[in-house]
Amino acid sequence: MGDRIRSLALATACTAFVATPNLGALVGRGEQTRRYDTVITPPDYAFTVWAPIFACCIASTVAQCRPSGRGDPVSRRTGWALTGAYLVNTAWSLAAQTDRFRYTPYLLPLATAFAAVAHARVQGGPGGAAVTPASTGLLLGWTALASTVNVAAGAVAAGADRTGPRMVAGGTAGLVAASTAVATAVATSRRGAVPLALSSAWGLATTALTRHRPRAVRLAAAAGAAAITLAALRPVSRRRT
Repeated sequence: MGDRIRSLALATACTAFVATPNLGALVGRGEQTRRYDTVITPPDYAFTVWAPIFACCIASTVAQCRPSGRGDPVSRRTGWALTGAYLVNTAWSLAAQTDRFRYTPYLLPLATAFAAVAHARVQGGPGGAAVTPASTGLLLGWTALASTVNVAAGAVAAGADRTGPRMVAGGTAGLVAASTAVATAVATSRRGAVPLALSSAWGLATTALTRHRPRAVRLAAAAGAAAITLAALRPVSRRRT
């Protein structure tokens, strides 16, 4: 019964997670993030990363909810954490679509924490569908970076000068901190390390290539992308769980 309840909660949360931003963009105004652009926000095309994230999360949810997957140890370890990540991401999207952007800097770090718990629990042992480590890695890699951007966007929404020296310095420091955290997670992951690296390095690399961003931001983004890529290239045998 516990496996069935968890599977139902996971399926419901994943459906809301995928449907809310897509339906909002189709029938409403969507997530009004452009109004709060920051010096560390990736370019618009970088957000196509959500396509593989959604696809992997759907596939992982289907695998965990199938009768053969409900009782799998990985499903049991990660199901509730992924449910939390999906629900909080849904809440973030709703807040961004309904002029409640002031709440988003608190929601996205919480969603990232849930994704981090799921990713850590994937490392606990074999089992589960191969797509589960991929989904947790992709989701964690992107939301870890997005959390940093969202904190900066919250400051802009509160009235900060988006291109002022303090915002540039704070944003640069935020990228360095986020990159260091992700690179460490990649280096110590036995499962899902490459997807984790790909989603975060993609966001950083596209930011580094955005010419109208401050030089310090572009350099920090490039260095972060390089560090994460190098961590992913380490032999699996040298990574620690």
